[in-house]
Amino acid sequence: MEQLPTPHNNFFQFAMAHLPNARSLIETQLSQSALAELDLDTLQLETGTFIDAALREKFSDLLMSVRLVDSASQRTGLQRTGSRALVYFLFEHKSQSDPLTVFQLLSYIVRIWEKRLRDGLPLCPIVPLVVYHGERGWTAARSMKELLSSPAGLNDYQIDFRFPLLDLSQLADDEIVGEPILQSTLRLLKYSRSLQLVSKLADLLRLFASSLPDSRLSQWIQAIGVYVMSVNKNIDSQHYKQTLKSVFPTQFEPGSLADRLLIQGREEGREEGREEGRKSVVLTIQILEELLGEQVTTTELLMEQELDALTAKVTSLQQRLRDRKI
Repeated sequence: MEQLPTPHNNFFQFAMAHLPNARSLIETQLSQSALAELDLDTLQLETGTFIDAALREKFSDLLMSVRLVDSASQRTGLQRTGSRALVYFLFEHKSQSDPLTVFQLLSYIVRIWEKRLRDGLPLCPIVPLVVYHGERGWTAARSMKELLSSPAGLNDYQIDFRFPLLDLSQLADDEIVGEPILQSTLRLLKYSRSLQLVSKLADLLRLFASSLPDSRLSQWIQAIGVYVMSVNKNIDSQHYKQTLKSVFPTQFEPGSLADRLLIQGREEGREEGREEGRKSVVLTIQILEELLGEQVTTTELLMEQELDALTAKVTSLQQRLRDRKI
């Protein structure tokens, strides 16, 4: 899984790249008249990037495309051969109420259009959607008119652009709708930094399990584990391991993160417990290094260090992760 600038970005891109998740988000957030124009069976992830390196840390860079239905493409006159008659969906998440979000989105949209023109393709509709999971309600501008300080007489000459917002902080759990995979993803984002996640995690894992094929479940358990242990100070590897054991009666594939978490601490005795504790700390260090975008230290090298040194390294890495804007 590609490492993005923050744990929130990392998990959001991983989760929304799952097409049933993205489709359900579109179906729940767009009007019926808009959905009638789209052939959602053609939804696909666009792998190319359209943003500058300077903007990289502002975006999860998650872009989807979908074909228009035949009647819509005929009415608009868009080409259907070669370029495809399509609409882009730009998914962005925010964990804080960013005052420049509307400008950032507009910049991104312009870059997508510029690339299409360079490639000899016509301009196409782009639908942005911001998913917000801050601890308080969204307060920043959602339109360029709100962002610009313009005299009333000049309003007609300004850009009129506004983005739709899904503010999870303002929704009760039963108001978060969609397919089970989308509900579980959005609820996990909603409670990601909250103490409430401790009591809700088991139910969320069950919801994920009920909505995913067995072949994908282990991968999601790994991603969820890395995410919650990185952003929630109340959940560590021991808690996540115990939650997994309470939810799933069987082990996962040997060598997976879930399997490694499950097998830690089984041996009894002081020396064995100390060795297993060392392995747990080593795994935590490697996860934190991965999230910080650093080269992951090998298990062999870390196991040569004293437990006190490893614990100090964990503390240092955790502080650096907290200092980063997440």
